[in-house]
Amino acid sequence: MSGSTAGIYSEIFTHLASNKSLFPALPETTIQLRQTLNNPNCTIASAAKLLNSDPGLSAFIMRIANSVRFMSLFPPKDLESALRRIGLSATSELATTFAIKAAFTTSSVKLKKLFIDSYRQSTRVAIISYFLAAKVSKLNPSKAMLAGLLQDIGLPIILRHLSERPEIFENPKLRTEAIDKLAPMVGVLILKNWGFSKELIETVRSRKQWMRDPGRKADLGDILLIARVHALIGSDEFYDCPSILDLPAYQKLPLGKLTPERSLAILEEAKEELDELSLLMG
Repeated sequence: MSGSTAGIYSEIFTHLASNKSLFPALPETTIQLRQTLNNPNCTIASAAKLLNSDPGLSAFIMRIANSVRFMSLFPPKDLESALRRIGLSATSELATTFAIKAAFTTSSVKLKKLFIDSYRQSTRVAIISYFLAAKVSKLNPSKAMLAGLLQDIGLPIILRHLSERPEIFENPKLRTEAIDKLAPMVGVLILKNWGFSKELIETVRSRKQWMRDPGRKADLGDILLIARVHALIGSDEFYDCPSILDLPAYQKLPLGKLTPERSLAILEEAKEELDELSLLMG
């Protein structure tokens, strides 16, 4: 990284850190839901009443409750039964997941494709994280999916600023390097501004820190690293990743037939579920 490039990174980060009004905002309904659902005295009825104030979100929760993941002989017919099936904690995380897509919208012709591609890639990481958490760990799948999206929450605002720097923006390699440098720092700023937990903030801080090894037990950061490697398969970025067998995260998860050359066999087995989640997340 040249001195001039490092100076640009520093300038962008300083500008964002001093202008919180530039950060994406969570919808008021999402904020109220997080507060309500995280209250130990919250009831299914009160949560369903609040959810009903947002038709798009309530439809999303109903579709999740009727998805392959929660398949049963008696599909939920209303929000209250859907919430009982999913759980209030998972509903809070899913509501935030639903809201994040709005951050990746833009009217700029110059940025639109990059925003769509960024959201698509972020969604792939999130969905694979969701499945891995459910399949090979005791971690919360809905939280893993949310964390996967949050790792890239800074990308829209970073891309807007980089678009004013054509020497970086128009060079895909330099643009990716800039994103990788800035995304963890900017993401942490946004999550602190939103009042999110230390756990989620740390997963954002650890974006692409391939050799991180904070402890012997697998954590959300480990799940996200393995998910990101798989989400990058087929892209130019994949060849810049270290071998998955060398990642400390790999050693902590019972991943079976995982190799650097092909995806997890269990991901292929769950193709129907993963495809369904992709559709649900747009």
